[in-house]
Amino acid sequence: MTDASPPSGSVNGPPADRNPFFRHVSRVVDRFGDLLPFLVVPLFTTLLEFDAVRRAVTGAGRGFSIEFNFQFPSPLLDLWTFTDPPEPAPELGSPGTDGGGFGDSLGSPPAGSGPEPGGDIVTVDPPHQAGSVPLESLGLEFFGLMLAILVGHALVYSVVSAIYLGGIDRRLRNEPVAVVDCVRSYAGRFLAYFAVIFGAFLLAIPILLVQPLFALLAIPAVLVAMYLFYGVPFLFVAADASVLEAFRNSYRLGLAGGSYLRFGLWHFAVVLVVSPVVSFAVTSGGAVGFLFGSVVVVPLSLLLAAATVSFFDELVDRDPNAFDEGAGTAHP
Repeated sequence: MTDASPPSGSVNGPPADRNPFFRHVSRVVDRFGDLLPFLVVPLFTTLLEFDAVRRAVTGAGRGFSIEFNFQFPSPLLDLWTFTDPPEPAPELGSPGTDGGGFGDSLGSPPAGSGPEPGGDIVTVDPPHQAGSVPLESLGLEFFGLMLAILVGHALVYSVVSAIYLGGIDRRLRNEPVAVVDCVRSYAGRFLAYFAVIFGAFLLAIPILLVQPLFALLAIPAVLVAMYLFYGVPFLFVAADASVLEAFRNSYRLGLAGGSYLRFGLWHFAVVLVVSPVVSFAVTSGGAVGFLFGSVVVVPLSLLLAAATVSFFDELVDRDPNAFDEGAGTAHP
């Protein structure tokens, strides 16, 4: 944790008994001019998903989908946090390759594959859909390629997250961004954080392969884990916490509830409410819908990320000893 002044507004800002989510959103809105350069980050991560961009801009006239997405605070939000455009509908008479998704009705196209020409589809997308490609048809080369892609993505996103959250934290504290220092200080921790998430996913694969219905049972467990540990990446920059301490303190804050719970639930609600509107626009509007969704989501993503950084800055500044290495408690 830096020894610099606390974030602007932490002393003379809105009263501390206000809803923590709206208090920090208001604080960030007041400082949004200082954060404008960071708009490039959610825009960059949106454009980096080439396949999702392709599906969005070529989707005009195929109908629409409405998605309700679940998301606690996360280091990198972008357009694809709020929508996942389906593939264009296949030609009439062509066999489908998608095995279907949760909530498909009899006689309807698979969820995420688009409706027949002239029809509309409304979908509620769960956090997981089981794939239909048999493992035996995939060779070692495929898995090697996928591993290389995942490692590359993890490296890129670790550096971007370090600059993004670290830079936001510094600007809220009226410090220069210091890109190199952010990368040196935080990129390794973010890489470890993404490795933990990927490792947990890999551990779950054998269970889901044995019984895909376990995916539905796993949804509540995933949501609980998302809640308990959403603070981890933000504690890297707000408390200068190690990976282990960030997980430990985030877990303690989650169990304690309080402002940590209230902030997380309001963030969850905002994504849940905005995602149907954005998904409808993006999946029905083609290039225009993609542009509209980006204009809405890019500044919203920055606002949510910066408000979360501000929230954890306040938690740490209020009781820095609770977040020191080896501290026994972390108060909400």
